[in-house]
Amino acid sequence: MGYANLRELQSALTTASDLASSLQSAPSRRDADQLVHVLRQALTAASSLGAETGPTGCAIHPHGAVDPLYGDPEDPLPPGYGKCLLCNDRRRRADAHPRTPARTPVSPRAGGAG
Repeated sequence: MGYANLRELQSALTTASDLASSLQSAPSRRDADQLVHVLRQALTAASSLGAETGPTGCAIHPHGAVDPLYGDPEDPLPPGYGKCLLCNDRRRRADAHPRTPARTPVSPRAGGAG
């Protein structure tokens, strides 16, 4: 959750409360539309609170280190790489050591040596 998102939510809710308190017994269409607009802003801000994943944008390591090569025009990251240094390091290691097919274990011969 970002501080800016929380402040935006608090501001929108305060504004909505002020607008609702100032409504007369028969509010105009304009007043109602203004209140709906501010409440939608509050809803959008509230929805973004849980969606914020941190500086890496990674669901697994939201507050991990940002890869220093992220956004570097001279040494760009391969496609599919994100900001998360931990995930990118894992990808680099996997790319450096391609998987080989697993060998089937050889079982000793049945019977005696002869």
